[in-house]
Amino acid sequence: MQEIFWFFLGGFVYLLLNKLTTTFNKIKYINDVKIYAFQLIGLAYEQLVFATTTKYIALEESTLDEEKIKLYKNLDEQAFDGWKKETAKGLKESVPPIYRGALEVENWDDIMKALDVHYKNTLRRQRKRTGA
Repeated sequence: MQEIFWFFLGGFVYLLLNKLTTTFNKIKYINDVKIYAFQLIGLAYEQLVFATTTKYIALEESTLDEEKIKLYKNLDEQAFDGWKKETAKGLKESVPPIYRGALEVENWDDIMKALDVHYKNTLRRQRKRTGA
């Protein structure tokens, strides 16, 4: 009788440890995907800023008057703000409802803060490895 008890206890412990390991792996996977998505969004933003800066340099060297250039800059700023809002909203809506809580972002600033924390943690880990 005691053997049966230990058998079922071993099976229960196995199931419990398996469930905990699986849950931990899912959480790690979701966090990795979240960071990769944020990095991709950050890279797209970087490229957008670079292209816009190049456009401004070309506009400054052109024969356009200052008022037109200001108008273009204002329009671009509005487009940037709209892009940021749509990006955060689209990211949130593209994630299945069950995982939206793990995303932990509501707006553009939240995405940038999450990336900042990720990069700071990565730098800390690298410094610890190198002993600096």
